[in-house]
Amino acid sequence: MKKIYVFAICAALALVAVMSVFAASFTDIEVGEYYSDAAQRMAARGILDGYGDGMYHGDESVTRAQLAALICKMLGKTDEAVSLAGKTNFTDVNEDAWYTGYINYAVANGIIIGDGNGKFRPDDYVKYEEVVKVVVCVLGLDEDIEIDPADWSKEYIEAAKSVKLLDNLIGEKGTVMLRSDIAVICDAAMTLLDRAVGENLVSASEVETTTAKKNTSNAAATGSAKTTSAPAPDETTTATTRENQLPMITF
Repeated sequence: MKKIYVFAICAALALVAVMSVFAASFTDIEVGEYYSDAAQRMAARGILDGYGDGMYHGDESVTRAQLAALICKMLGKTDEAVSLAGKTNFTDVNEDAWYTGYINYAVANGIIIGDGNGKFRPDDYVKYEEVVKVVVCVLGLDEDIEIDPADWSKEYIEAAKSVKLLDNLIGEKGTVMLRSDIAVICDAAMTLLDRAVGENLVSASEVETTTAKKNTSNAAATGSAKTTSAPAPDETTTATTRENQLPMITF
């Protein structure tokens, strides 16, 4: 099993967050729904919340801004992100928007960047394969991935399958990912983290590593494709990963 190195920065948070009692049930999730337990566990950890009306809204799509917030929460970096709220470097992000801190943190740490044209596109929906890529990269499972220029997402999906991240998802490649599937894949990712920490497979000393990735295609500008269409392959997924410096995820 490959080392899950990046998540070690929040190992202590993850262990504390494992709760024996779920958060209150969401009123719009029926008993036995495939994502019910996952949504409740993620709510209990403070990673995924409802809409303040007692409902989860599992059939809704997820935006780039929401994904930035989600990853910050998974990494235990909510406080740092909130402290960065305000002005961003993007022309399409209002400095009063709720997600500015998450975007600033995500960009500063190379988690997600803009489209290369001065925009972040915070309201664009993210596709199934894009979320898979983010989770794979944050878990550090992309170390040996070689991008296929004909299908940039293929190897990320295979990496996710290899650790059973996708076993219980109902979405598919090419479609926007719904909040129901987001709960399931995040729950699976956090389970991997818990297992790694419990088996002493990761430690703070293993956080520092170097990951170098380069696509075989240089034709498309980094992150130029809109989230609502198939994104161009990344020009690079290169980072010297330290406690506050994570692999580059560009779309």
